[in-house]
Amino acid sequence: MWSDVILPDGFWFFVGLGTLLIAWRIWGWRVVALFDRIEQRRRDAELQAFYDRGNPHAHFRQTVDAINEETAPVEAFAKAEGASDPRAVWSDRVFATRAEADAARWRHVLIRARDFYMDLDRMFGRHVRGRHGDKIGANGEDEAKR
Repeated sequence: MWSDVILPDGFWFFVGLGTLLIAWRIWGWRVVALFDRIEQRRRDAELQAFYDRGNPHAHFRQTVDAINEETAPVEAFAKAEGASDPRAVWSDRVFATRAEADAARWRHVLIRARDFYMDLDRMFGRHVRGRHGDKIGANGEDEAKR
């Protein structure tokens, strides 16, 4: 019976077009928002690159950003939905608050960036001097000053 029904030319095209219009009406704003976020990130990166070309110290920020991206994030201690435990976990350590865990993570990032530049100075035979003129890292490690 259905096989005897004659459909006009282009019927399935218009069915598909109607389906796309309905889908766009439902999910279109999400697609537009996604492309807006991508475009904003691109503009931000171009602006940052423009600023970095004129800043001789931009490599410090870039180093810290790179280390920050590769460092594991702070996680909530209680992962159950609706849990209100203020503790946080970072690097297999439990902290009393998320602020303490974030501070420990940030200290780790800055220490790694500092060690990176000290290693560069050691490789090229120079020594980093502290605020008061004392040599930092002249004999290898300076764990006592951390």
